[in-house]
Amino acid sequence: MFPWIEDIRAFLPLTVAAVEADGDGVCLSGNQWRLRVNTNWRVSATEITAMSPSISGNVAKGQDLYDLIGDEVVQVSTQTRDVGLDLILRTRTGRIFEILSDYPYGEWIFSVWRPEDERQVPVFDLEGPVAPDLT
Repeated sequence: MFPWIEDIRAFLPLTVAAVEADGDGVCLSGNQWRLRVNTNWRVSATEITAMSPSISGNVAKGQDLYDLIGDEVVQVSTQTRDVGLDLILRTRTGRIFEILSDYPYGEWIFSVWRPEDERQVPVFDLEGPVAPDLT
């Protein structure tokens, strides 16, 4: 197991309060967290893809990405890619947000801060894909 996964799980559940999509990626956020993804990703529900990467904000509105707003991330896991480990977020309603990196570093950033911190200084900050621990 990867210790940073347990660090993330300590903050669950995380409510999705906002979703932003543009040609560069997507950002999911709440009152104490943010996930910015600048690589491939997808949202699916019960193994059926509901969203594809690299879409405009207008297209996203019609493809269920914004349905994540108000949902809660209740489970976090990883998947192994050739370039490292990427996050998989599962929501209370069964949606699955997967990151599918295709570059060796810096393709997503997951940050968590204290809810009362208006400056949003991270108490946990993870940049991925994460190199797998081969020990």
